[in-house]
Formats: sequence, C-alpha cells, structure tokens
Amino acid sequence: MTLTRRRLLAGATALGAAAFGAGGCSSPTTANPGHLTFWYSFNGFSESVLKAAGKRFAADKFMPSRVSGDITQRLLAALAGNAYLPDITMLGDNISRYFGDSDRFVNLNDHGARELARGYLPWKWKAGATPEGFQMGFPIDIGPAALYYRHDIFDKAGLPSEPDDVAATVPTWEKYFTFGEQVRKKLPGRYLITDTKMVFTYSMAQEKQKYFAPDDTYLDDQSHVRLAWDRSVEAFRRRLTAGFGGSQTASGQSVDRHAAWNTGQEVSLVNASWITGEIKLSAPGTAGKWRVCAPPGGAGNQGGSFLAITAACPDPQAAFDIISWMLNPANQTSNYLDIGLFPSSPAATADRRISAPDKFFGGQSAAGVFADIADQVRYAYFSPWDITISDTYTDELTNVELGGKDPERAWKDARNRIERLLRRQGVLS
Repeated sequence: MTLTRRRLLAGATALGAAAFGAGGCSSPTTANPGHLTFWYSFNGFSESVLKAAGKRFAADKFMPSRVSGDITQRLLAALAGNAYLPDITMLGDNISRYFGDSDRFVNLNDHGARELARGYLPWKWKAGATPEGFQMGFPIDIGPAALYYRHDIFDKAGLPSEPDDVAATVPTWEKYFTFGEQVRKKLPGRYLITDTKMVFTYSMAQEKQKYFAPDDTYLDDQSHVRLAWDRSVEAFRRRLTAGFGGSQTASGQSVDRHAAWNTGQEVSLVNASWITGEIKLSAPGTAGKWRVCAPPGGAGNQGGSFLAITAACPDPQAAFDIISWMLNPANQTSNYLDIGLFPSSPAATADRRISAPDKFFGGQSAAGVFADIADQVRYAYFSPWDITISDTYTDELTNVELGGKDPERAWKDARNRIERLLRRQGVLS
C-alpha cells in the first residue's frame, strides 16, 4: 500500500510535545508575533541579501533567524506542536515530505507565484509543487553535476585536456571507465573516480525516476537502480576508484581526499556545482589547473533548496513579496557570489558577475558550464524516503569497496534493509 504523507508529520508529534511541553497549545503560533520570521540554515542564504531585505521590508518587520543544527527537525517539531512556527522557512530537496501536510503551508500560486514561474528552471519549479499543483516551495538554488578534472595533469600525460575534448572523450560512464584505465597506465597511482558512492549517486541523479512515483508508490522494479549499482561495482572491479568512501561525512577521509586534490592523486571527479567552494578552499595551490565539462552519462542535479510560507503566517502576501524579491535574479546572483548557491533562475546565471572567466579554472567560465548542464536536467520526483534509501545503497557499496563484502550479498542486504524500513513506515504491506 501507499503511505499517506500526513503520517510523516504525525510521527513528529512526540518530538513536538517534548519541545513545547504541556503548555504547547497555549504558546504563540508563530515564533515572533508581530514580525515575519524567516528560518534559514548556516550558509543557506546570503547575509548581504538578508540585510538588504531587512531595509527594504522594514514596515513588515522582517526578522531573519539562523537555525543552529538541523532545520528540518526543528521545523517538524514546531509543526507537530503547532507553536513557535516561522512565517517563512527554508525547505531542502526533501520538500516532498511536507506535501501530505500542504494545509500547514501557503499555496504560493495564490499570491503571484504562477506569474513568476517562467523565470525559473521548469524542472526545479515543478519539484516545489505537489502532484495536485499546490506550489509549496519557491526555488533557491540547484546543484548541476559536472566533471571536474586536472587540466595540467591530463595535458602533461598527452591526454585530451581541453573541456570540449574531454567531454567528447567520456560521453558515457563506460567510456569514462575506459579513459580511467588509460590514465592509470600513463599515471600510476592516480584516480579519476572518488569512490563507488560517487558513481552511484551521480548515475541516479541522471535518471528520470528514482525510487518512488509522484503518488508515493514504491517503484519495486529497480532496474535503473540496479544499473547504477552495477556501474559502481564495475568501477571498483576495474580498480578505478580512489576509495575515499564516506569522504563527505567522515572528517578523516575528507582530509585524505583534500590531500589528494592537492597532490593530484585524484585527477577528476563528478560532483555538483557546490563542491567548487570546497575545492578552492581545500586546494588553493591548484588554482588555474582545474577545468569542468559535461559529465559522463548526461545531465543531472544533486541538491538544492526552497523557501516556503507556513499557514501560521498572518500576512502571506507580505511574506510572498519578501521571498519573491529575495529570490529574484539579482539576489540569486548575490547568493552565488557570496556563498556559492547556484541560481535556479537562468537570468541570474547570465549575469556577467557569474558567467565571467574564473581564474581558478584557468579562465574558463565554470558557471557557464553548470548553467548549460542545468538546462538539460530532467525532472525526477524526489520522495521523502530517497535520502535514506540512497544512503543504504551507498553504505553497502562502501562495504564492498573498503570492507571486501561480496557485491551480490551487499545488494541483497541493501534491498532487505530498505524493504524493512518501508514496511515499518507502512509503505509496503
């Protein structure tokens, strides 16, 4: 059977009661009555844009509030307790977890969103709407995936090194693997692929469907998932992965990976646009040596966020005026220049401040590459369970890569764990 999304929020009731105590029902519905409170996460929004919004909308008493810790858990607690709610809040790419509780939010179409939709990438705009067309989220940023590579190392080894040539050499994952073998022969000890997790994650990012249909029916025919799994295992079997499994979450492995960027051990990687800041910060000595191009396998997106208005907001039109202004092309440009949030508005990416040559990438317009990829991304429904399911698969791939686990056993274990989870949630009978 299909789980109604309402139960996701109901499951947070105990958390809400613990947060607000027995007197929760008599507490203020909004976090700061008399103000329009905006919850955002660290590096979730440009401080300069927020400061400008404060001056522009002073009459509405706009009050930004940066949330420490997990903004999702805090929001779920506030919704469950129906108290201390923000008027405006950030929602992540898991926005669908709130779709079944759309009555707790404002339909942005009622306040002018539909008229603005054409100014944003269609697939990203659609991701913020329920299957019934309730526009819950106004898109902030996206994460188009590209192939990052060391131009200097490729060139020295006599390999294709200019972006168009590299992209033409590795249009598919299979050709990327073959190219990786050539690199390994010419440059022993160097790797084109971070780990099996990278292959799986970005293979799935290129698919037109993930794990659930928009009505939250589980797609039990996992042929596209099995393809991404087999592709990841194939990269490992061909000794193409560097083995930095879990490098995005384990600090020690992140240090190893950063060192590999500096030494040239990891000469390429497929990743989203937001990894740019980490590379620049962690490997400043490699400035001018990197380039980006279209990734093997086609366009894909990983990550991105939205702004939403809760039903507790006393003046949703004023709140909409604020968020639509904060997310206009000029302010999306500031979001990118200040903290690296890649715009969901094509007009913003056309701004010369974004599309200008980037010295770190040897004078290439890296943002121009990301924008071209973003234009080609296909919409794919992102369910409330996608992150957990994806993590289950990639955890087992790490067991294969770093622990020597049999790949077929790992696949079956991942499937079993996922099915147990979905049965506990009531998704599967």
